[in-house]
Amino acid sequence: MALESNSNKTTTTLTTLLFKLLDDAPLRPCTRDKSNTIALTDAEDRRSTPFAVADGGALITSGLYKMIKSSRDQPQQMDNSFWRSCAPPRIQFFAGLVLHGRLQCKTNLFKKKIVDNVTCEVCGGAPETTEHLLFFCPFSATVWQRLGVQLGEDVTARDLLHLQRPESLPPAHFDTFVLLCCWQLWKRRNGFVFRQESMSLLQFMQNCKLDARAWSCRLPRRDMSVSDLWCSAFSLAM
Repeated sequence: MALESNSNKTTTTLTTLLFKLLDDAPLRPCTRDKSNTIALTDAEDRRSTPFAVADGGALITSGLYKMIKSSRDQPQQMDNSFWRSCAPPRIQFFAGLVLHGRLQCKTNLFKKKIVDNVTCEVCGGAPETTEHLLFFCPFSATVWQRLGVQLGEDVTARDLLHLQRPESLPPAHFDTFVLLCCWQLWKRRNGFVFRQESMSLLQFMQNCKLDARAWSCRLPRRDMSVSDLWCSAFSLAM
């Protein structure tokens, strides 16, 4: 029996397979004695399942489907507020990859057998996880330190939109400021890996300033001056 639903293909395939097993597998009756030992008997086969209307009745697929779906799709609390940031759409998509653990850092590429090691090519001193790339790689850590953003030792990618804001930066659109910095760190990494470009801290901050000015038109009119404060912060960090 094939189940038509809006669930993903994997869940549908598993459900179909399970239904086939329930329908086609030969069952032998059994009894259980006082010692809890199962013994096969020659009595007539009788199907029993908690998903039937009654003992031997029709199979109710809705309960079975809910069980399979709930076991595979455990709800996870995920912060999707990045979609409400003022960053350009492709940077919002980038944020989604980061928060959902889908950024193509070397640890993820290694799992897909695309690369044969996980060592960060920028520093060569640690596995390139998302957290290492954006927070703990020496250059990245220096960027955040110069901007006055304090990172805890246990910060993870899921904390991306909840970093501690320094008093020197305005609270309005701080999430967009963080995404701007992370995007530039990702671009710097790719320039180093694919084009052997070595970008200094001064060049990095200048690029951040260029993006801050370009993104100012995405801010609400009343908040457009926020980008000027961002540019000041990047200038002081040079």
